[in-house]
Amino acid sequence: MKKFIVMICALLMICAVASAKNVTVTGRGATPSDAENDALRAAVENTLGVLVDSATLTQNSVLISDQIYTQSRGFVNDYRVLNRELVGNVWHVTINAAVDDQPNSKLMNELTRLGIINVQLRNPKIAVYVPEQHLNYSVGGAGGEVAIVKALLNAGFSNVIEVGTGLSYQNPMNMNAAQMRQAAQSYGADIMIVGESFSEGVGDVGDYLPGYQRTNMQACRARVEAKMFIVRTGQIIAADGKYGSAYDNSQAVAAKKALASAGEQAGNYFVEQITGMYTSRQGVEVVVYGADFSKINLVQSALGRVNRVKNVNLSSYEGGKAVFTLQYGGSPQTLFNELQAVTDADLTLQSLTYNTLTIRVR
Repeated sequence: MKKFIVMICALLMICAVASAKNVTVTGRGATPSDAENDALRAAVENTLGVLVDSATLTQNSVLISDQIYTQSRGFVNDYRVLNRELVGNVWHVTINAAVDDQPNSKLMNELTRLGIINVQLRNPKIAVYVPEQHLNYSVGGAGGEVAIVKALLNAGFSNVIEVGTGLSYQNPMNMNAAQMRQAAQSYGADIMIVGESFSEGVGDVGDYLPGYQRTNMQACRARVEAKMFIVRTGQIIAADGKYGSAYDNSQAVAAKKALASAGEQAGNYFVEQITGMYTSRQGVEVVVYGADFSKINLVQSALGRVNRVKNVNLSSYEGGKAVFTLQYGGSPQTLFNELQAVTDADLTLQSLTYNTLTIRVR
């Protein structure tokens, strides 16, 4: 049993190092220890250059120096010394370091707490470009794209742009990194979702029923394929394809319904990817107003039944106002929707920000 536990711990350590950013840097100092500490600082500084834009780094240089660089060793998962050399009176130490830059890492949590990366985390600007075509004939519009935008808005992302016919790329799924970045920058987007959607008529609904009875209801199926990337880095962070089907007495309407179904699924998928990458990096504060503590207790119990909610703590209670702190892998709007689904309590949404949900319970 002891050997098994040791093996598990070793695997966890390997996974942690593998998921970190590896950098090779050189530090300088009056002693080997000073030079090694300087190299650790340089490793963290190198990582920040990828995570944070240069303007934000410059604007917060003093804060970063005092709160981040002085703790550099704590943000490094592991490192090894490659070379030590005395040049004149100065020691030069080169290391290869694994800096933990994952969403829930200590570094990302600290950057969020200090507000260094809050502009990107709070409400990223998202551009959506998913043109569509009906394989039988043109039906116009962009049902799949609209459904993706709606899913993002419902999740609490308010800074969303529906590109529509604003771009003219024939095959968006084949856009290279340079083309995607150029398209996104024209809209000032932080994140861009690009893709294609297709629909086709598949005949009368009765063709799929026993006896092949004619119903005069047209069935359609659709597929939405899309990928999402971070504009600043050009990194594709998610890609998937979703199917939908629907029927109506008009094939054009059935096509739109099928595209909307596939688009909604795609939109929910991308919401999960964005919230997993962004909002799960910091805790969420839930402020609850209730007539008495029994009402507030209903909310606390409901929080314990919501998936992705962890570490619920009642941090304060006074005058009918309770403040809970917790970890949640989604947006505050999604958390409110999930709370409503798991409790019969009468909840009213009062307000929300990127990491604060305020509700009233009756």
